[in-house]
Amino acid sequence: MRRLVALALLAGCARAPDQALLSAIGTAEALQHQADELEARGDRAAAIERARAALDVPFPAGAPERQDVRLDAWGRIAELELGRGEDAAAEEAVRAGLGEASRRSYFEARLFVVLGRIHRARATAARAAHDEDAARRESDAALEALERSIAINAEVLGIDPGGGRHP
Repeated sequence: MRRLVALALLAGCARAPDQALLSAIGTAEALQHQADELEARGDRAAAIERARAALDVPFPAGAPERQDVRLDAWGRIAELELGRGEDAAAEEAVRAGLGEASRRSYFEARLFVVLGRIHRARATAARAAHDEDAARRESDAALEALERSIAINAEVLGIDPGGGRHP
């Protein structure tokens, strides 16, 4: 998926991509692939470290792709934290990413999907503990986060809430 994301970033460039931009995107992509491999080995802590390294990749001044790569990295960090049962750390990563979002994008919407997954995991745990009130609150929060993702994607696509396209 990350290769496709990098290609989409490049295809969306209105200007001809320069070597520095390509190198920055390529470095972040390689770091994310390292995180994937480390996760596959069962070393989530090292995977999180590699995903965090993508946050420090230098980009050419003013490159909007920098924000996209950073939001993608925050989402991956959150997924890795959630995978090791650290839902508070996962939510913290999502919130950090959302704090950096300055424009509507797929990457912002994706952070809300991850937030929905965090709340869904909490709802599942609450159900297992027979705490139906907490399960309902977390389920409602999951649905709300996912609805925010859908709304952001609709805005990016130029679709109004009634399903029509914006002119």
